Amino acid sequence: MIRPAIVKPRPWRFPTLLRSSLDSGLELAFIDLPGQALASVELVLPSPLEAEPRDKEGVATVVLHSCDEATITLPDIVEQLELQGAALLGKSTWGYTQLGLSAPARRLPQALELFASVVREPAFEEPDLTHHIETQIADWRTRKASPTAVTRETLNASLFGLEQREGRPLAGSPETLKAITREAAREWHEHTWVPEGSTLILAGDLKGLDTEKLTAPLENWRGKRTPAPPPQGIPGRPGIVVVDLPQAAQTVVQAFVPTPGRQDPDWAALKLGGHIMCGAFASRLNLELRERLGYTYGVSGGVSARRTGGSLMLATSLNNNSAADATARILEALLSPSPFTDGEVRDAAQYLVQASPLQYETAADVTTQAAALIAADLDPRFIDQYHTALASTTADQVNTAWHANICPEDVTIAIGGPATFLEPGLQAAGIQATLIR
Repeated sequence: MIRPAIVKPRPWRFPTLLRSSLDSGLELAFIDLPGQALASVELVLPSPLEAEPRDKEGVATVVLHSCDEATITLPDIVEQLELQGAALLGKSTWGYTQLGLSAPARRLPQALELFASVVREPAFEEPDLTHHIETQIADWRTRKASPTAVTRETLNASLFGLEQREGRPLAGSPETLKAITREAAREWHEHTWVPEGSTLILAGDLKGLDTEKLTAPLENWRGKRTPAPPPQGIPGRPGIVVVDLPQAAQTVVQAFVPTPGRQDPDWAALKLGGHIMCGAFASRLNLELRERLGYTYGVSGGVSARRTGGSLMLATSLNNNSAADATARILEALLSPSPFTDGEVRDAAQYLVQASPLQYETAADVTTQAAALIAADLDPRFIDQYHTALASTTADQVNTAWHANICPEDVTIAIGGPATFLEPGLQAAGIQATLIR
């Protein structure tokens, strides 16, 4: 057997979006992907969670999860979708709600009619709302039993404070969820599920399909968007907090450092630095804490975009006895790294560029990325520009960007575990931390 030769991969570009709009203000984006028989649709609704009533937080999540139980004209919408081989999915994030549909491309005309009914006229029957409210409360209790989730909520509260929306649970708390009524659900839907400012993205094998007929069911969708508060900043004081979890078998360490965002000249350099530091299996921190010291099964993280700017984040779970030393090593690695080398930067850029097409193998992968970029007011051609920037960034640029943006005064770390183990070790390592019980 002759081993195949390894050759340089062909250049790859993000699929082209064909843009248009409806009279209602709904923006449209079509992506023709020949051979993708399973099509994907994503509706991006710019509805930041700051717009939720304070006493009914979680209403965006409840509305999203209950919208497809029944509609006013189609109480059997679930069965109708199943007959078309279609499935709905979605998520509410801090900045927008995303409702998606997957269906065979040949059945898109019928599936989009059903999708339009879900978007325009969900019934919000009391039993359905109650079911989804109870589900979210159960999820909240599950998170409270998870050291990883508790540590993440502690990190958010430290960064944003409890007075800001991002400092409180994304899907609300039991108190706010129980206050959600049918009227509240309808009001949120009426004010945020509107075509103005929203975008419908459709990807798949569109050969032989009339795109105007596909979107015709949404022609009569109407509504006026209620202005929402702007995104909030990060007012919390950086530092290290320990949340006492006496029964935790392991300690969770999560770190956050604010960075510039996608449109900053340092973005590609920071992405490369984050990948080298904690984003790959052979990253510096993974090799140190997992391979050399055996403290953890792995460190994950990297630089990613936020609604405003970006962030370097990393997370790991550790043996309780080694958590303090690991935290000290994480701080040292982030704040006083040895210079990133030409080889590290070259390998990181090669991986990020050449592995990127694997992230977009399906129509759903493509629409998900397009939705995130459109929600951030970026043209999806940004992906190609970003790959070009990665390939041309030097080690000197990565080092300069890292030292300019990853600063001691900006680091926030949340540590979740038994304080009786953690406090003495942190003190011995010279790390000052605030204890939260």
